Amino acid sequence: MAGYFQTRRMVKQAREWLRHARHCRHMREDVAPRETLDGLQKAETDLKAAVAARDTARMGSGCEAVHKAMTLVSPTRSYSGLRENLEVIVVAVAVAMAFRAYCLQPFKIPTGSMQPTLYGIHYLPQDGEGTFDHGPLRFLKWAVTGQWFMEVTAETAGTLRGPYSRRDGLDYYDIGGLAHGVPKGLKLLVQPGDEVVTGQVLATGNRTTGDHLFVNRFKWNFMMPQRGEVMVFRTDGIPIPRLTERTHYIKRMCGLPSERISIAPPRLMVDGKTVQEPGAIRRIIDLAPGYDGYTLGEGPDALILSKVTDELKLGPGQYLALGDNTRNSLDGRYWGAVPAANLVGPAMIVYWPISERWGWIH
Repeated sequence: MAGYFQTRRMVKQAREWLRHARHCRHMREDVAPRETLDGLQKAETDLKAAVAARDTARMGSGCEAVHKAMTLVSPTRSYSGLRENLEVIVVAVAVAMAFRAYCLQPFKIPTGSMQPTLYGIHYLPQDGEGTFDHGPLRFLKWAVTGQWFMEVTAETAGTLRGPYSRRDGLDYYDIGGLAHGVPKGLKLLVQPGDEVVTGQVLATGNRTTGDHLFVNRFKWNFMMPQRGEVMVFRTDGIPIPRLTERTHYIKRMCGLPSERISIAPPRLMVDGKTVQEPGAIRRIIDLAPGYDGYTLGEGPDALILSKVTDELKLGPGQYLALGDNTRNSLDGRYWGAVPAANLVGPAMIVYWPISERWGWIH
């Protein structure tokens, strides 16, 4: 009985060596010397004969012969482990880059032009440091929620006055003739008119990173873009001051080719009629919580849709992009249409940070 199990084990081992040898020969047959390939094939033939005869002694020596022949066909290279790991890394990077280029591309919301649908970097009030704002726990808090506790302190002593200006998301206060910028959203711990000292905490809260999402680069190769989709597009060739060239913007697709677009706040008009669908645009028009409707462009750069009587006629292959927060959005009201060649794809899902916006984008 012991001999039976020993023979069975040797047969299994020999067949495994034969499988490796066949793979080695196929992989190296176009580069290895002919004599080494012939030697490996002869060692395989001898081992097969030993397996057929159930000769355990010949199978043992045959396995050793196959191993030696394989070493000649495929010599061990120096630093083989390192080479193999590098090859795996290169292949993984290549696959990831191809997937990013043709399927899903990560994108970060830079501004608040799409609020409250999507958020850029923003600030939330908090009285002071909490349990998760100390030691390693603060890194856990950031990894999950994207929030990092911060304080704004006085750089000099004096009377707090202001805010006397608001720009770039900051409220500016004066203390002893020195301007102090406080991000909007933080909790102000002092009031205008209070006397403050150098180093005193003026405001506290959490700096929250902008939403990170995936863009579907695949969909619009086979389907026409639809009104209401959150669109990512390149700014190449769109002529307007303040628009960053050769970058990506994210807005909502509000106008399609050959349509006439106008704005009668808070309504979006297409061919003279109020847009009724999809729901993503309807909630903006209906002033759902957090939304202010569609507003006209303001300032010297608002050359397209700055009056109720203005109308934008889109040509073939042209689209109109508007922010959900049109009071704080540089969009098609200022620079007109986006050509189809600039479209990247619709935003699909918010993958980080974890918040009420996490998940599918609507």
